[in-house]
Amino acid sequence: MLKYFLYQLIHFTAFWVPIRFAYWLGERIADVHYLLGGKSGRIIEDNLRQVLGEEIDQKEIERKARKTLQNFGKYVVDFSRFRRISKKNLEKFITVEGMENLEEAFFSGRGVIGLTAHLGNWELGGAALALLGYPVNAVALPHAQAPVNRLFVKQRTRKGVKVIPLGAAARRCYQALRRGEMVALLGDWDISSQGIEVPFFGKLTTMPRGPATLALKTGCSILPGFTVRQRDNRFKLFFEKPFVAERTGDKESDLETVSRKVAEVLEKYIALYPEQWFMFHRMWPEENE
Repeated sequence: MLKYFLYQLIHFTAFWVPIRFAYWLGERIADVHYLLGGKSGRIIEDNLRQVLGEEIDQKEIERKARKTLQNFGKYVVDFSRFRRISKKNLEKFITVEGMENLEEAFFSGRGVIGLTAHLGNWELGGAALALLGYPVNAVALPHAQAPVNRLFVKQRTRKGVKVIPLGAAARRCYQALRRGEMVALLGDWDISSQGIEVPFFGKLTTMPRGPATLALKTGCSILPGFTVRQRDNRFKLFFEKPFVAERTGDKESDLETVSRKVAEVLEKYIALYPEQWFMFHRMWPEENE
């Protein structure tokens, strides 16, 4: 219960204090975590080195890793302040670029597979779509502690996002897609370590099978979308053009082809915003362990 009360304290503080102070506090907590030499800091450095290239010097890697943790501290603040967001004031927090791509994906009346990453503020992106009237289901890894998990689910659902626990994902994802809804997936972390091997920033790693599997089995289009922080701390939600998975009859080859497309679009946005990529797990374990 200690962790639950800690999260409650964070949510309470971030919600009630002025936003600038909340951001400052989130950044300072991140600084302390980094300076204490936490494992996540070293992992971020390793991942960033692969994204930015081996030629980047260690001091620059450390600066960017520290900035990444600071941005994550601000992400936690934003997540804690979801109650302040409504359809009426949504434009104060986020703007959408590529709305025509979103409308194209939903135009067929079939479900949409939303593809995003642990980049920027994916939670806000889902909340914004729900507030705009789009039916959104987010597949999420449940927290190990039930009270903490209920707290996170409450934050996500208060704006209309329906949460699908990862353990029960397959059946409920198919049901949501048959209803013509969006199923949003994070495509950059292969939690099961049983994903599909593809090149990613020049080296092989595994990507989750979910996006490719759903696309090939249902025929629904994949819509890449990424919500990233701008200089003024507002967010921009970018939608790329949706694409449909082609079926050739060779299942494994088709899965790899779709997963390569997924990896390419993830690379594009992670390369643009490396300090907003909150990947606290090693992406290339064969190279770093």
